[in-house]
Amino acid sequence: MITSDGAQLLRAGRPWRFVLANAYYLADEVGQGTPAHALEALDAAVALGLPVVRTWGFNDAPWKSSRMQDDLATPYEPGLRALDVVVAEARKRGLRLILALADYWPSYGGIAQWLAWRGTPVADGDRDHPERYAARFYGDVQLREAYATRVRQLAARKNTVTGTRYGDDATILAWELMNEPRGAPDDWIAFAAAAVRAHCKQLISIGDEAAHDSPDVDLASLHFYPEKHGAAAGDEERFGCAAITEAARRVTRPLVVGEFGLRDDGLPLAVRQSAYAEWFRCAADEGVVGMGPWLLGHRSRPPDWDEHFTFHLGGDYDATLREAVELFS
Repeated sequence: MITSDGAQLLRAGRPWRFVLANAYYLADEVGQGTPAHALEALDAAVALGLPVVRTWGFNDAPWKSSRMQDDLATPYEPGLRALDVVVAEARKRGLRLILALADYWPSYGGIAQWLAWRGTPVADGDRDHPERYAARFYGDVQLREAYATRVRQLAARKNTVTGTRYGDDATILAWELMNEPRGAPDDWIAFAAAAVRAHCKQLISIGDEAAHDSPDVDLASLHFYPEKHGAAAGDEERFGCAAITEAARRVTRPLVVGEFGLRDDGLPLAVRQSAYAEWFRCAADEGVVGMGPWLLGHRSRPPDWDEHFTFHLGGDYDATLREAVELFS
């Protein structure tokens, strides 16, 4: 297991930092019958020297054959077997995983689907605006019980490929309580973290964008996208460094910058490469323990997939990422 002494991460008792790859779709691809896409992404992470992959440990989309739940209490075994494959293949390659346990956003069901299962569905026009219904999710006692049940079920599951219990598997570096849980109150964070800690030995992160400094988790989390988050034109590079520096100096837990990015259809490539390199340098200087851009794709997805943030092995950011790996070593 990777552990923390409260200020840094430790591997075999020695300080450890990493550059990560985001590839949220891995279990989805396996569950939809295209495992080669997931393996391509894992192999790309290895080739780039990225020892950690951040991906989804949930799938709440009833319309997907890769779903992991049929309702609030009923796991869907084929989808979970797809996750088993992802964890096993990561282990085979010497990779570690950060697994998110739920999602604020509706692409894979998200908290909107949890509310639908609860019998209090979201209005059609609100589905893409979770800020309109998130408070209902966080405050619902039955949904909290369902969250704890899901954590318990997944932690107790023995991987059908490796035979290892999820809550004991050192391949899993950390659990994120949710992907980007905007507006999550402190009592929900405390509850969710306690639910994970009761059954899992790995580290815990909120998974938020704003580096919320909670005593209930082991890792702080930051996501930033200058073009989305208010940076003036030409100020993107400084904006990113300021976000990293402010978060790193404010939080008391080791900080993981789990997502960042610039669109590939706006700023010139050289400007984007320079900004990424500078952000990695700022993060290294501030003692950030982990960092990686959104999104490492595979070649079978369309080039405009995911709002122009996708990159591939053998593409625009190889040299930048390999330099970052050396910087974080």
